[in-house]
Amino acid sequence: MANQNRRPSGTQTVRKGSQARRNQSTASSARNSGGGSRPRSPQTSSRAPAGKPVTGGATAVAATSTGWTPRWLRWTTLAVSLIGVGLSIYLTIAHLAGAQILLCSNHGLVDCAAVTTSPESELFGIFPVAELGLAFYVFMTVINVPWAWRPEWRWLPVRGPRAQALRRTLPLAAWRLRLAAMIVGVLFILYLIYTELITLRTICLWCTYVHITTFVLFVILVAQAAFWGSPAKATADSTSGRSVR
Repeated sequence: MANQNRRPSGTQTVRKGSQARRNQSTASSARNSGGGSRPRSPQTSSRAPAGKPVTGGATAVAATSTGWTPRWLRWTTLAVSLIGVGLSIYLTIAHLAGAQILLCSNHGLVDCAAVTTSPESELFGIFPVAELGLAFYVFMTVINVPWAWRPEWRWLPVRGPRAQALRRTLPLAAWRLRLAAMIVGVLFILYLIYTELITLRTICLWCTYVHITTFVLFVILVAQAAFWGSPAKATADSTSGRSVR
């Protein structure tokens, strides 16, 4: 009887040891499987969040490759310059072929023929005003193409140690030349208006269209210089890593 009573006690001890080992094994497995769920230290990502604009150096580099002036303004200057080219071509043809081809009144205050055939239609008696206007607007069209507005001319096929400096120097020179040519053009237009109103006392309708076009282009370029400045501002911002708009 005593032996029979002790046997169950030994069996229970074995069962308890087995259960303890199973519990220990289960706990170890849980630790191994849950090790990957430990919180990780936050890592900063170099990518910008989706839906948010990239700022800083990336934006500055993008600005130097596209332009520091709004796109609408660049395309507007090109469109106005092309209008000036078209008007100047028409007046040049009329100067060479005869004023009778002009769709304009030939008597009274508005008399295109009287203006385009007058001695004042040639500067110093040598240079036809219509052809000077055509040359001016061809130049303005070339210098107002969108890639000429870029603060850094990366498209320029130059090589050598001074290539980078040249790509940044030429846009600044073009910006200054564009503004200077526009100022000279407006002064010349004022002279022509004075000649029509005071000297000839006659108005050329098509010449007036050219005058209006020149004044519109002048206002646009002056506004650009006042609000956005020179390309040197964009290149300086790209060098310092600031955002350029």
